[in-house]
Amino acid sequence: MNKYIPLLLLTIVLVSILVIPTQITSAQATQPGPASDKIVVTRKTIEEVPDALSSGKIDGYLYSLRPAQAAQLQGVSGVTLYSAPAGLIELTLNPAPVAVFTLEGTLSISEAASKLGIPAAAITNLYTQGGKTVVEVGAYPGKGINPFAFKEIRFAMNYLIDRVTVASTIMKGFAVPMYTFLSQYDPDYATIADIIAKYEFTYNPSYVDQVVTNVLTKVGAVKIGGKWTYEGQPIAIKFIIRQEDERRDIGYTFSSELKKLGFEVNEMEMPFAQAINIIYGTDPIEFQWHIYTAGWGKGGIDRYDYGTISQFCASWYGYMPGWGETTFWNFKDDIVDELTLRIYQANYTNKEERDELYRKAAELCIQDSVRIWVVTRLDAWPMRSEVKGITLDLGAGLRGIWNLREMYIEGRNTLNLAHLWVWTSSSAWNIWGGFSDVYSVDFERATYDPSMWNHPFNGEPMAFRAPYVVVTAGPSGKLNVSSNAVIWDVSKKQWVPVSNGTQATSKVIFDFSKLIGAKFHNGITISWADVIGFLAYMFDLVYDPTYSSLEPRISASSKPWADTIKGFEFDFNNKRVTVYVDYWHFDENYIASWASFSPVNPVEIHAATFELALDRRNETNYVLYQKKGYEWFSLVWPDHVAEVKATLQSYKNNQAVLNKVNKYAMGTLNMNEWNARIDADLNWINTYNLAWISYGPFMLTKLDTQNQVLELTAFRDPTYPFKKGDWYFGQPVATSIVSVSIESPIQGKILPGQTANITVKLSGIPPFSLKYMIRDPRGIIITSGDGLKVSEDTFRVVLDSNFTKTLAYGSTYTVILIGLSEEVAIPGITRQVVNTVTLSEALSAQSISDVLANVKASALEQVNIILSQLKQERTVDLESLRDQLATAISGVTGVLIDQYVSLIGTTMDNMNRLSQTTASTITSQVSSQIQQIRSDVTALSEKLDATQSTVSSLQTYIVVNIVLTLVAIVLSIVALVRKPKA
Repeated sequence: MNKYIPLLLLTIVLVSILVIPTQITSAQATQPGPASDKIVVTRKTIEEVPDALSSGKIDGYLYSLRPAQAAQLQGVSGVTLYSAPAGLIELTLNPAPVAVFTLEGTLSISEAASKLGIPAAAITNLYTQGGKTVVEVGAYPGKGINPFAFKEIRFAMNYLIDRVTVASTIMKGFAVPMYTFLSQYDPDYATIADIIAKYEFTYNPSYVDQVVTNVLTKVGAVKIGGKWTYEGQPIAIKFIIRQEDERRDIGYTFSSELKKLGFEVNEMEMPFAQAINIIYGTDPIEFQWHIYTAGWGKGGIDRYDYGTISQFCASWYGYMPGWGETTFWNFKDDIVDELTLRIYQANYTNKEERDELYRKAAELCIQDSVRIWVVTRLDAWPMRSEVKGITLDLGAGLRGIWNLREMYIEGRNTLNLAHLWVWTSSSAWNIWGGFSDVYSVDFERATYDPSMWNHPFNGEPMAFRAPYVVVTAGPSGKLNVSSNAVIWDVSKKQWVPVSNGTQATSKVIFDFSKLIGAKFHNGITISWADVIGFLAYMFDLVYDPTYSSLEPRISASSKPWADTIKGFEFDFNNKRVTVYVDYWHFDENYIASWASFSPVNPVEIHAATFELALDRRNETNYVLYQKKGYEWFSLVWPDHVAEVKATLQSYKNNQAVLNKVNKYAMGTLNMNEWNARIDADLNWINTYNLAWISYGPFMLTKLDTQNQVLELTAFRDPTYPFKKGDWYFGQPVATSIVSVSIESPIQGKILPGQTANITVKLSGIPPFSLKYMIRDPRGIIITSGDGLKVSEDTFRVVLDSNFTKTLAYGSTYTVILIGLSEEVAIPGITRQVVNTVTLSEALSAQSISDVLANVKASALEQVNIILSQLKQERTVDLESLRDQLATAISGVTGVLIDQYVSLIGTTMDNMNRLSQTTASTITSQVSSQIQQIRSDVTALSEKLDATQSTVSSLQTYIVVNIVLTLVAIVLSIVALVRKPKA
């Protein structure tokens, strides 16, 4: 499933209690189905919500409020605001080239540029395919230019938006800055916290202007009168801006910055459906858009993420520009694709290896910068205070799967809710390639039960409707697949025994007794045909050449799962399915989650869907996944429902169709049962004019697309296994850092060269863990690690002498502490400012020789950090590097001078001048050395080894000069101290 669907003090319930209040009477508890008998949902604009809630017209709102409306409801009697970090806002950039060429042979960038007669800088991607070289070009005469085809410009765009201001001003405090696809509220944040800290982009338009000018000038663009042109034409950017929420303000703010850079911006303000049709329905290389203000709603949280990083970074998943459509140009980063596929398929042997893969992929994704992440929204949902049964999902908030099942008001049978939209033209109700917006997903999840879902507080996979047992030989061993196991043969269109000797890494035995034998909403008994048939249709969609070519996006995103399946064993007597998979995870619940599946609809509905949207596409013009020029198939759209009805009518007493479906269902259907199913389906469609039939706590009994009204009616069949209260979790306890103390020879400060201990106390729900990072005065993360556990809630960060001796005297460092709980995903984070002692304080506790040794170590560390940055960057402004080194060295000398002057007094004037002169000399000579590097290195990526060697020599030179300077200072002090008094 997709996890994401396209600090102001307020009276918001964010996190408060863990225990579940007793809200259920015994009579209520025995009735099968949800807490409320009916839920009626209507459309309300955000502006209408305060009055509708205050007047009692609605009991709650399922779309996050704007900050202005949230503030309007603050303190209103009878209204409670619930908040969770459930929304993400980013700017999607179109990285498509303006032209793609295929050249004979295997060529380098310079060779390809020469053949095409263009600057090498204009080539944005080059790869070989079938003995030929494919060249993608970001600027080409007669084709125009796309600034966002250039990786350097995309990355620079991160510095063109002031995230702090957006969070505090536009979002009114209902958001926090975001720098990549995870925020501080995601469980895996701690895994990449130091990487995120490294890329905490600040607002720096002058830097962006420098990068844009450098890149565009190299490819032939010219800036005339402050406006960028290419071949005499303005460089124009088509910016699609969503109009429904704060993305409108964010869009126009960013547009203003682009105009200041010299771009012409065509601001195209659009509502959801219109924007989606252009962004996802057109080939990026058509350039119907360049930037889009994208928003995402979380469907839940993952303790160990594999879907989010794939969705937002990897081309194979189908959510990078091009969207996996084979007829479109598609963005790709082969390294990111390889890393994310390993993460997705759990191709690792332990958690440490997984984390390292995750870290590498995350950093490369940030560097690709196809998405400019802006903020995580602290979404606020208003509910009447009398509404009970609310679970605050830390990923999805009130949109979590739990709440429609469990919400109710005492003494009332009907709950009246509202949403921004009940239906849009992009709200496609089909499980194969639909459900891509919150307006369909939020209600679909109340109509079916998944086999598994993630816990609302910690993201751990758990059984929902199918309990399970996991058996694994992983990561390195293998299990023998049972001789009773079968696999779907796409070419033969039938289930066949697995090959002799087939092995798998793991197997999961699912108990489907809560599903098989229970009822669909139309009264038909769920049978093995629905379970087995669903799997066969899934494999057909992935591997059938015709189907996969018709739906390449679905096939490509599902294939990584299907490729790991080695066989199924169906235990008909005990209603169990054993899934054999080549998959291992250090958390066995993830093995079960990977192997799990949910049929959702009756097998004959799947058969009709495949016939209409695949077999008869030329006739119907239907598609399962959105595609320009086609209708997105939906089991709730009246025209499509009519086609489903006609198709089902043709199925009755149709032996040929039954024989075909029975191949998928392993022969488990007979004609009587088949006809009973068709009759029940037709009766349902005639009654509700809907073809959505499932088996969850609510039945979809009304969806008026024209008047924007939806009704969910409780499913009270005695075979339904769950009742009110079964999926109520309440609200979690936040993990917080309650105290931080520093133990050092000089109280409250770090003494370089001496061990310092930082003691941290946490509160929340144990077991806990602690991670830390330390940022130097320049904002660079200089160390990170795990805290040592002292007791259940207390940890210690030990900064040993080898580390502290590299810290500069009289400087300010920031210690970032992240408290984690295994039970509640959201970490507690604090930033503690810590000072090192001044030189005068140090001399009271250390010898002069120790102080000098520490100063030397600190200076060396500064050079090493800069050298490390140089190694990591493919493109470096060496002028900036020179300035950094010069500043570092003169800064160290300056600190020494200032401290000694304060100790010795005005009689040290001569020494001061001497030291300043020496520092100036060092700075000049360092600048000269770095300038030589700049002259020698024209392409850093091709001559990195030579650069490293030069800087290493520079490092030695700096050390010698620092030591000589410090010796001179010491000798001056000694001479003054020994001089007879006048």
